[in-house]
Amino acid sequence: MAPSLSYREKTLYASLAAELVVYGPYFFLHDQNSLNKVAGMIIAIIVLQIILQSIIAAFSRSRVTDERDRLIELRGYRVGYFAITSLMVIGLGLLWFHAAMGLLHIDSRMMGLHFLSVFFGMLVISDIAKTATQIVAYRRGL
Repeated sequence: MAPSLSYREKTLYASLAAELVVYGPYFFLHDQNSLNKVAGMIIAIIVLQIILQSIIAAFSRSRVTDERDRLIELRGYRVGYFAITSLMVIGLGLLWFHAAMGLLHIDSRMMGLHFLSVFFGMLVISDIAKTATQIVAYRRGL
């Protein structure tokens, strides 16, 4: 019989599910992005996380963390940091390349929203990478 999930694993799965549910449409409906949509997603993820984490905390008996939990958390944050810095460097490099080649034809009124959408997407990807790394580490027993 497989061991039951620890409190920390349950919270990670809930976080990953909430992120995919809220942020999933962001990547597939990017033509309809607006400042209100991004703000609404941030508020939705905060509310959904509060609800899910409260339910998990209410039904979990053991919320004790140990050294292994802290090491897995650090490993996840390292991967998330590497992802965000890599995506930032690649994104800025591509922006420079497009500007240097004269391929950047974005309406100046939409430039701010475009940057917000791209960098928000980078944050989402790096947070999902962090959470997924922590889940994999727990499943492997590291």
